[in-house]
Formats: sequence, C-alpha cells, structure tokens
Amino acid sequence: AKLAAELVRRKVLTKLQARLLLAGRHKGFLVGPYVIQAEVGKGGMGVVYLAEHQSLRRPVAIKVLATDKVKEPGAVERFYREARSAAALDHPNIVKIFDVGRHGETHYLVLEYVDGQPLDAVLAAHKRLPPGRAAGYAAQAALGLQHAHERGFVHRDIKPANLMATRDGGLKILDMGLARSLDAADEVTNRTDRGSVLG
Repeated sequence: AKLAAELVRRKVLTKLQARLLLAGRHKGFLVGPYVIQAEVGKGGMGVVYLAEHQSLRRPVAIKVLATDKVKEPGAVERFYREARSAAALDHPNIVKIFDVGRHGETHYLVLEYVDGQPLDAVLAAHKRLPPGRAAGYAAQAALGLQHAHERGFVHRDIKPANLMATRDGGLKILDMGLARSLDAADEVTNRTDRGSVLG
C-alpha cells in the first residue's frame, strides 16, 4: 500500500490503477491509447471513466459498454447508434464525441470531458435553484435539443441526470443512447424500437 501511494504521488500510477493492483488486477488500465484515471459515472449501458490520451495528454470521458450488455440482442448496435447520433451533432450544449472503438472485447465511446456535475446532483445539493440560473439551464437544454431535432434526432431520455452543469454556468446534454433518428433508413431504430416506449 505504501509503494502504491508513492507511485501515485510520483504520477507513475493513477489512483484507480493503484486500487486495481492492490486488488490483484492487472487489466483495465488502458482502453486503446487512453489511460483510465477514475470512474465518474455509471448507467444502464455501462460505466463512464475519466481518461487521458497517452500522447495528446487530453482529458476525455470514455463510456464503456458493460460486458453483460454485449450479449443482449441489439445492445452493441444501439451503442454504436449512440456514437453515430452524437457524431451527427455539433452544438455547444451537447457533449461532443471524438472516437468510437473496440479494445479486445471492450466497446467504447470517447467523449468530451465536461468539468462539472450532473444537474440531479446540483439539485440534490441546493434543493432549489435561483430562477435566473434555472431558466438559463432550461434555455441551454432547449437550444441543444432544437439542434438535435434540426439534425433529425429526438433524445427521448432528457432528465436532470443527463444534463451536465459546467463550473462556468453552462449546460451540456449527455447520453444519446436512446435517441431516435427520424431518418427512415435508420434500421436500428426501426428494428429495435418498434412498438416500444423508451425514455
């Protein structure tokens, strides 16, 4: 434990890597060229990590599809549809996607890292927001959703947990996993969502 703490202090290991090593694990340190730093969120489809590109030293968020989901019919297709949905959008109020890939059996998305808190955590801490701040968040979410709609996407899972409040008062929409494409050629939407209510 002392050695691990020293290696973290010297930035040879991240805290997550030290914890994994002390638990006897030697895998999960890297996803492609990205060094995993810490777990920052968890959802129905997988886990989100803070990571850093080894060469660029740029912080990113990596969303990893849960291993049990890989075996579910259509789950991998929906995961890649989320990547395509996010890639089709370019707006300051929507989290950007940088890459999508597979590392061994691990499917992952590389997303813009947003320094902030999900809106549900902000609401839990403050109970009630000042009217101007609440209106600002609502307006920013509406602008992002309008952009998505203009590009032919309906989010279908807007809730405080999928809205990230940044430290400078901004707001970004997360998680396009349930987004529906209005494009008739989107076979994943047509095949997996027929007759179902999502979000």
